[in-house]
Amino acid sequence: MALTDEIQESKYLIISVIGPHAGEPLNQIFSRKIADVKKTGKTFWVINSPKASLELIHQMKTNALKENKDIFCIFIEPSQKGGSQDTKQSEQAKEYSEDKKIWQSFDEKISPITGKITTNSYAMIFNELSLIETESKLNLWNYADFDNQNEPIKLNQFRSTFCGIQKNMSNNPNNMKSNLRKIVAVAKLHEAGAVWLR
Repeated sequence: MALTDEIQESKYLIISVIGPHAGEPLNQIFSRKIADVKKTGKTFWVINSPKASLELIHQMKTNALKENKDIFCIFIEPSQKGGSQDTKQSEQAKEYSEDKKIWQSFDEKISPITGKITTNSYAMIFNELSLIETESKLNLWNYADFDNQNEPIKLNQFRSTFCGIQKNMSNNPNNMKSNLRKIVAVAKLHEAGAVWLR
C-alpha cells in the first residue's frame, strides 16, 4: 500500500509514535507484522494509550463506517532521537476477544503478540501494513484529539498513540512545536477495530 493523499487527508487517523519493543528492533517488528498480514490477512498491534483506548477506537470505527470511510494508523518517528523509550515488558497474549466473553486463539501462523498483558490489554487489528520508503511527513497540526476536538494532538511517552480527527489546529496555542514528523509506516484498520487480549 503506497502512501497517498487520500491517507494523509483521511478524516479519522490513529497516530502512533514508534520505538523499539523489548529489545527487538523496529525493522524486525514491522517485518514480522507485514508477514502476518500476508499469511493470515491480519495482524495485531498491542498499544497502551488513554488517547487511543479500545472504546475510542470503536467509537471512531462506528463513525467511519456510517460515513463509508476507512481508518488508517500512521506510525511516525519521535520528535528527537531517544524520544520513544524501549518497552521492557514482553508477555505473550494467548487469546483475543471482542467482548471479554467469547475468546479465540490466535492463528498459529501469526507471530507472537507481545507487550504488557493485563486484564485490560488490547490490540488494534490491521488488514494492511506497509513501510514507507519515500520521505513523507505528517503535519500534526492538521488533526485534533478525537476525544476532545478543541484540543490538539499532544504526544508524549505516556500518550504515544492518539485517535485524531481532521481539523486545522495550526493556530491553537497548545500545539506541539514539532508538528512535522517523518512517516515510517501506514496500516489500515480491520473492520473489527480493536480487541481485548489475555
